[in-house]
Amino acid sequence: MSKDSISKTAQVNLQMLARLGVPEAVAFRDALQLEGDPLSAFAHVPFARRIPLCISCISEVLYQSANQLILEADNPTILDLACGYSPRVLLMAPKGYTYIGADLPDVAQDLMEHRRELIPANGEWFAGYRMTDVTNQEQMEHVLAALREQITIVTQGLLSYLNLDQKHELAENVRSLLARDGGCWIIPDADPGTMLVDTFGAVLGNTAAAMVSQIYKILDAAVGRDTSKVSWRSGEEMAAALQELGFSVRRVPLYRDGMELRCLDQVGEKAAERLVSTWQEKSSLIVTLPSDC
Repeated sequence: MSKDSISKTAQVNLQMLARLGVPEAVAFRDALQLEGDPLSAFAHVPFARRIPLCISCISEVLYQSANQLILEADNPTILDLACGYSPRVLLMAPKGYTYIGADLPDVAQDLMEHRRELIPANGEWFAGYRMTDVTNQEQMEHVLAALREQITIVTQGLLSYLNLDQKHELAENVRSLLARDGGCWIIPDADPGTMLVDTFGAVLGNTAAAMVSQIYKILDAAVGRDTSKVSWRSGEEMAAALQELGFSVRRVPLYRDGMELRCLDQVGEKAAERLVSTWQEKSSLIVTLPSDC
């Protein structure tokens, strides 16, 4: 996938959270002055009016699941790899966490240029952004060298863009950091192969889900992503692969009791029940080294 496509995906995730009224997402979007409808290309689709709501559901459950796991881990530093325009910093920094967001130059540079608007100058917050390609060993080593305490590494959406060799390289980088300082690696989206279609199916029904599946294939072709060569497409497959690489992996449901999601109030009671049931069957992963378990 091209860098431009990744940047657009990052904007969509932020704007979908802001659309639901998630406070830190609204503040982040306004600071970046993002405008327009990022999903306008789908205006001709029969159920286009509901597409933003479905995408918002996915964005919110992944975002909130990761946040819940980060708070439970309670490590002092958060390294958000391929952070995109995540508003997570506005939630975590005031709680006393050191937040480092890392992404490709086009995204990271934009964030750094808006740092004054994004982070209030009250002297209590710390947030940094790094231009980092996780497939570039030298750049990753530069980021890792600056970190010196237990850490929570988050990769939301990143693994879907990497081939198998790149996934292994990322895993080795994570292993090096966890071996030095301890902590964990959180992967909220451990079922990327079914997340989109199943969520659309829960909200819109099977016919719409089948149509979305075809649209997704068209989008994959447009951005040059060959899904026949993509690995780690389910929680089971991802967990097994990471265990073979020497990690300890704990699977937890993507949706857990106590999560308060704004999107569930907007889809209707029956659809909300179907969404919760669907998400409870999907996984988030908490990955550690055996000595940290």
